[in-house]
Amino acid sequence: VDIWNQVQRRDVYAIDSDEYPVLVSGTDDYRDTACNNCGQCISACPTGALKDITDIGVKLSADREKVSTICAYCGVGCSLNLETEDGRVVAVSNAFNSEANEGNLCVKGRFGFDFINHDDRLTTPLMRKGGKDSPLEPVSWDEATSYIADKLNQIKSKHGPDAIGGLNSSKATNEDNYVFQRFMRAAIGTNNVDHCARLCHIASAIALGEAIGSSAPTATTRDIAEADAILVIGSNTTETHPVISSSALAANYDHDSSIIVIDPRRIEMVDHSDIWLRPNTGSNVSVLNAMAKVILDEGLVNAAFVASRTEGYEAYKASLDGYTPEAVEAVTGIDPAKIREAALTYGRAERGMILWGMGITQHLAGVDGAYALVNLSIMTGHIGRPGTGLMPLRGQNNVQGASDMGLPDAFPGYQKVADPAVREKFSAAWGVEVSALPGLTVVEMENAAYEGGIKAIYVQGENPMMSSPDIDHVKKGLLNLELLVVQDIFMSETAALADVVLPARSFAEKHGTFTNTERRVQLLRPAIPPVGESRNDWDIICEIATKMGYPMAFEDAAAIMEELAGLVPQYAGVRHHRLVNNDLMWPVHDTDHPGTRVLYSETFPRGRARFTVVEQGLNGEVTEDKYPMLLSTGRMLTHFHTGTMSRRSLGLHNLVPEAGLQMNTADLKRFNVFHGETVRVTTKRGSIEVKVDESPMPPEGVMFLAFHFAEAPANRLTSNITDPTSKTPIFKTSSARIEKMN
Repeated sequence: VDIWNQVQRRDVYAIDSDEYPVLVSGTDDYRDTACNNCGQCISACPTGALKDITDIGVKLSADREKVSTICAYCGVGCSLNLETEDGRVVAVSNAFNSEANEGNLCVKGRFGFDFINHDDRLTTPLMRKGGKDSPLEPVSWDEATSYIADKLNQIKSKHGPDAIGGLNSSKATNEDNYVFQRFMRAAIGTNNVDHCARLCHIASAIALGEAIGSSAPTATTRDIAEADAILVIGSNTTETHPVISSSALAANYDHDSSIIVIDPRRIEMVDHSDIWLRPNTGSNVSVLNAMAKVILDEGLVNAAFVASRTEGYEAYKASLDGYTPEAVEAVTGIDPAKIREAALTYGRAERGMILWGMGITQHLAGVDGAYALVNLSIMTGHIGRPGTGLMPLRGQNNVQGASDMGLPDAFPGYQKVADPAVREKFSAAWGVEVSALPGLTVVEMENAAYEGGIKAIYVQGENPMMSSPDIDHVKKGLLNLELLVVQDIFMSETAALADVVLPARSFAEKHGTFTNTERRVQLLRPAIPPVGESRNDWDIICEIATKMGYPMAFEDAAAIMEELAGLVPQYAGVRHHRLVNNDLMWPVHDTDHPGTRVLYSETFPRGRARFTVVEQGLNGEVTEDKYPMLLSTGRMLTHFHTGTMSRRSLGLHNLVPEAGLQMNTADLKRFNVFHGETVRVTTKRGSIEVKVDESPMPPEGVMFLAFHFAEAPANRLTSNITDPTSKTPIFKTSSARIEKMN
């Protein structure tokens, strides 16, 4: 009862008249309650009366080997114990050695482990020995890596290094990603190396980098719990980051903090909020500028902070003249009084936090939306102190770390490839002259493959055939390549198109580090032996690089960290041995430095934080006669990313076995369709068939579809038009229509 009431904040169990715990629904079915299947009741139960039915072990939990490691799902970076028997993971239990989760877990972290030992795991290298139309068949490691090295050298010699692209992974370790980007830049000679952050939070990174001087989240989960006002915008936090949402709820219920939700959908956090603003899709800039205008007019600007620590304020102040709540009502659809209430709540707070997700970044003006959030933070001085800050919530376990390890226009540590001093530094370290030409992004590589400019793509742990927009277009580009290599743990939709498929190890078989959404660097420990002939991602890459004529070798993952720490200032003091009993939050300036919880207490990396003038621009696609609805895509609680892991976990699959197109009741009546009915959804890119899910969450005129399901791939429908600055696709605004199947 206490774990639900005091931690999860859900009505699941209560005490009956006989002082026994009962389900609040009055039935025997937990599904009639607000249960989110996190399993915390199992961990808290002192008697064993509650049991984890996904536990496939024979021994008592106390008699099993337990290895503390880091969850491989979202960016919270929860510490957990993998319980093993006979070389297999049989259960997951709570670990209490990280502030990231303080022993809490969600449904995926606790019950989504089946994939580790799933029968579908890749166990041996596979090649199409007879050409593109031949089947994939098992080969030796030597044959596979020799073929890849020879083919890459041929393409490089004939077409140049920039005819080759690489996609690394937010599910791989920092060490894996560092080696991969070094391979692309040094062995191949191109900066065409990118990863899935391009599809989610690069817009945030750009805005933070330009306005503050660093793309880092400025605060931690602990700061959320200490805030007086928490602004949650474009983030369905209870589903996508459940453990972080618990910190926000704790602040609200235990310390009387205010939660402000800005979201077109009636997400669960709305039920816990003090204020809910429901903007029209794509009007984020207008909403945030209007809040800033109220803060300005009500005298809530932190004048001392603005004067001493910022620049560009006068131009920004003048730009707000046309953004009164009344002036933007027609664009936002929000009652001006509600905007005033939200602005006053955030502006009057002593400590304010801003949390955001892809509801900000996956728009045509995604970078502008992130700039508007930075403006709010610095005009109120809600930054650089405990309980304050800016926190883009990362979607995958190592999105932050993968970004730290390099982007197409930046070497590891966000050091720009255009800077001659930076290039000299990396050229000296890697023994080869590196390119000054910024590389292509994910979508640009896919477009270049379609057009014939990119001849080879090496994919390490990504699945663009599910995660990228307009996947039919992506497929044509991938099939057009002379060489497609996929390195993964399963035969993903992308791997099925590859010329060579290489079996990698899962997080449960690896040493290395992940960096979570707080900048928290944590140590990964192997719990089981490698599955089949699978190898570490970095080890595979080193062998191919060496066969290409660029020798690369490391004794272990700790040695890779030694090298990258010498080149990446933020990680300068990070070493594996320092992480054994603790984690470190970067920047870690040297091997004696304890890490940094709150950033920018005294100064900003660029000196003064910069206000940025942003105006409401185009929303992306809009409705029209042929496409009268808007389609928005995103994540859900039970599944993860492209489904390769969560849909191979039986408990998660049983909870939500298929896709559902969320529509509100008014739209169901408008189009004469019914809950559970299969419909055809069509956009300008293509069509899918999917069942309708009647839901109170989407507003009228908007449908929502999760992108985890290959049978109804949401990204067949989405556009590859991107924010011009971040090159992030507009996943939140696709004009669409629905049709009855009969």
